[in-house]
Amino acid sequence: MYKDLYNKIETLEIKGVGEKTIGSLKNLGINTIMDLIFFFPRTYEDRSNIKKISEIKSEEYVVVIGRIISVENRKTKTRKTMTVARITDGTGFLDLVWFQMPYLKKSLKIGEEYIFIGNVKRGYNFQIASPEYRKYNGKLSEEIKPVYSSNRNLSQNGIRKIIKDTIKKYISFIEENIPQEILKEYKLIERREAILKIHFPKKFKEIEEGKNRMAVEELLILELGILSKRFQLDFDNRSKYKLNDDRHMVKKYLNSLGFELTNAQKKVITEIHKDLSSGKIVNRLIQGDVGSGKTIVVILMLLYLVENSYQGVIMAPTEILAVQHYLSMIDDMAKLGVRVEIFTGSIKGKKREKLLSEIKEGVIDIVVGTHALIEDNVKFRKLGLIVVDEQHKFGVEQRKKLRDKGEISNLLVMSATPIPRSLALSIYGDLDVSIIDEMPPGRTPIKTKWIESDNDLEKAYEFIRKQLLKGRQGYIVAPLIEESEKMAATSATELYEDMLNRFPEFEIGLLHGKMKNKEKEEIMSKFKKNKLQLLIATTVIEVGVNVPNATIMMITNANRFGLAGLHQLRGRVGRGKYKSYCFLVAKTDNDISKSRLKVMESTTDGFLIAEEDLKLRKPGEIFGTRQSGLSDLRFVDIVHDVKTIKLVRDISIKYLKKNKGEIQEDTLRIDIVEKFKVNEIG
Repeated sequence: MYKDLYNKIETLEIKGVGEKTIGSLKNLGINTIMDLIFFFPRTYEDRSNIKKISEIKSEEYVVVIGRIISVENRKTKTRKTMTVARITDGTGFLDLVWFQMPYLKKSLKIGEEYIFIGNVKRGYNFQIASPEYRKYNGKLSEEIKPVYSSNRNLSQNGIRKIIKDTIKKYISFIEENIPQEILKEYKLIERREAILKIHFPKKFKEIEEGKNRMAVEELLILELGILSKRFQLDFDNRSKYKLNDDRHMVKKYLNSLGFELTNAQKKVITEIHKDLSSGKIVNRLIQGDVGSGKTIVVILMLLYLVENSYQGVIMAPTEILAVQHYLSMIDDMAKLGVRVEIFTGSIKGKKREKLLSEIKEGVIDIVVGTHALIEDNVKFRKLGLIVVDEQHKFGVEQRKKLRDKGEISNLLVMSATPIPRSLALSIYGDLDVSIIDEMPPGRTPIKTKWIESDNDLEKAYEFIRKQLLKGRQGYIVAPLIEESEKMAATSATELYEDMLNRFPEFEIGLLHGKMKNKEKEEIMSKFKKNKLQLLIATTVIEVGVNVPNATIMMITNANRFGLAGLHQLRGRVGRGKYKSYCFLVAKTDNDISKSRLKVMESTTDGFLIAEEDLKLRKPGEIFGTRQSGLSDLRFVDIVHDVKTIKLVRDISIKYLKKNKGEIQEDTLRIDIVEKFKVNEIG
């Protein structure tokens, strides 16, 4: 019977619900009977909270008690009947308007008191269009009415009746999907009770009780859906490998660095080493701000596996970043006798065939590459550790294909996009999370300025000129490659032409995603060698570009970027010994854009920026399309509900350990399948 709740909404047999109403429900995203039962109110009307007319404001939803002093029917310009009543409560006057309801002139009695409920608008006077009303008998009882998202074909009373009738008919089909021991231990109400309290509360306290229970449910479905695959992987791979724990090359590399690792780096290395040395399959997200030293951590782990007779891989989202990883490693690794090669889509012919053969034979110790690494003909002799850089740039299937090439599938994923721990636990619930929250000593904070006026922009250009004359370099970023009629944003090509005229004494380059890889490499090589002083680019430089001599970042149309994107771009400078600067060029009246730009001016702390970004974004913007089930969290505030997220994750881990990675309850299993039916969680 429970499965029947996932039947299409067309199978709903409720009196008065026909084809037209079904269409209106579908327009609200209600496609199954379960969708309708779980179509919870967006807010509630407190009908016991009476407002004085003198206190009401425009666009406010109010309950007022007033005495009718006049009622009349008028004709509109389109010859429709409009009934207008005026009321007073002794503190002011309020107009009430109904259309095509002329009988109200006789129904509403002058001199009598009524309760009126509705949204206040400002016309010639304050007025409410089509208010609900009833005669006032001198008594007020606490009355809470649910308010649902609706459309013009479904009134509030209409959708309330449909939901009430549906729940009355189908509530017995609803089965509990949280194990009884969890309900009892954490003092949660049962599922049916929660649904009834959210839809039909008698007190506001009941709404909170219902919401708390449903928050745990949706997090439990989410976490178990993610973690069950992780537990199954651990269960299938337990005790399949054992390392000799040789660390001679690791120590030699550390001694060659010439600086001390931060405590945060040491902590993360210890966490990973503990997993590897115990034979546990590693699934770990290494999260750290730009310049925090994530790459050194993964190089040390790759060396550790190579020293213990395994191969390693680094997969980067772009060829530019892959080449940079390769160049930064090759000399140091060669000194240790470790062979590193790069493998990308642009490598062809005999060279490609030779690399494929040497990877398969195990002659190559560490392979750095792009998504070309997941091709079927890429085979390893003994792959032990996979490092994925900029995790969010890769899909689930791409990660899985690379993992399937390894004997033991240890995985480290790096992200330079700071994510608050609450969100990391939600999105990356299948991974352990290690955070490098400490910057290496000697890093100079980047000074950031939001530029609104043309006068300030000219001053910024003069400042850039002075920096370039000192021998420094800079980036100027535009959101688009070509001019667009749809978006009033400066394109990179247009900006490039403008900068050639503005800075004729300097060499200027152009870099964007539509260029061929060879062209991009040539431009970046010239910029790194200071043969180009200014680089005009799109967000292709957002990740991985490392030029210590670059001290200027100017982002045009900065209001078109999110906080995370702005922070990533800013992180391209401040990577050397020179003081660096970031200019955010934007003219905007949008309050959210203004808030973002002010945050960027006030801090360079990536984790603080991420927290603010969460507060400013909508859930769909936060979660994107990485996993089905995340963007429709309705009862969880990922910014504030960190404790609940952590609690449910702990509950899920405890439950899966007890059941060897299996989800026992049929109802819960159905809900997880439905939640994640679009995108498989990997």
